[in-house]
Amino acid sequence: MPNRKAFLTIFITALCFMCTLCTARSQVQSVPPSPDHISTEPLDAPSLFMEAHKNYAEGMYTQATLRYEKLIRSGIKNGEIYYNLGNSYFKMGMLGKAIVSYRLAEIYLPRDEDLKANLSYARQLTKDRIESKQFLPFINQFCFWYSTLNVRELLLVFLIAHLLFWCLAVIMIFWKNEYSNLTLLISLAVVVVLGASLALKLYNYSYATGGVVLAKEITVRSGNGINNTALFQLHDGAEFRVTKQEKGWLQIELADGKRGWVESRWAGTCRLDSWPPTAKD
Repeated sequence: MPNRKAFLTIFITALCFMCTLCTARSQVQSVPPSPDHISTEPLDAPSLFMEAHKNYAEGMYTQATLRYEKLIRSGIKNGEIYYNLGNSYFKMGMLGKAIVSYRLAEIYLPRDEDLKANLSYARQLTKDRIESKQFLPFINQFCFWYSTLNVRELLLVFLIAHLLFWCLAVIMIFWKNEYSNLTLLISLAVVVVLGASLALKLYNYSYATGGVVLAKEITVRSGNGINNTALFQLHDGAEFRVTKQEKGWLQIELADGKRGWVESRWAGTCRLDSWPPTAKD
């Protein structure tokens, strides 16, 4: 008969699973629709998308941009729209807005090679050549699933791994061999690692701190006011991490450790709920 430690391990894992699943469900429900989603609003989304695509093909980038932005504001958000919007911004010479759009498209299309190439090329054109500072950069190197799977895909893998763990746990209650404990331990470790990766991805998704300069040149100051000391300048497309927001100002940190304050109207944050900016922004 299984000992108490085995039952305790299974119980704790189940409890963690339920907590993670509840959190993931609430977060994924807030994730904008998938590429196949069509809004139930009166907006004729397919026609508007085709018109935007046609405008872009004909070199009418301003019209294409307006139509892609209208789709996003109506609640239809997916990687293809953000990618096309980024291309339109790029053709119009709006380097910062193009980079923001490409980074948002990455949320949906983390493995798209064209997207990666365009984002890399846009970054090469920035005057400051400052790459965004990534949180725990080793994750992309060693935890390849974190950077290659989007939120929904990672959630699915986590659920499958957890289901397999339970199947193994049930089987080993009735049948054991010399490798049973090791197999169960490995499967549990996989579930824990995937669960932690999912939790971190959901956190970064919900509380994105990345930002990009949208103006040709802005001044970074020592405080949140135009009378504070000017520290240095940043240019269109420069990327940073937002550490604080106060009264129309952003406290930022660059990859090299430099810090300061910039006016939020000249910068765009890489959040799905705030892009594209409204007219008053």
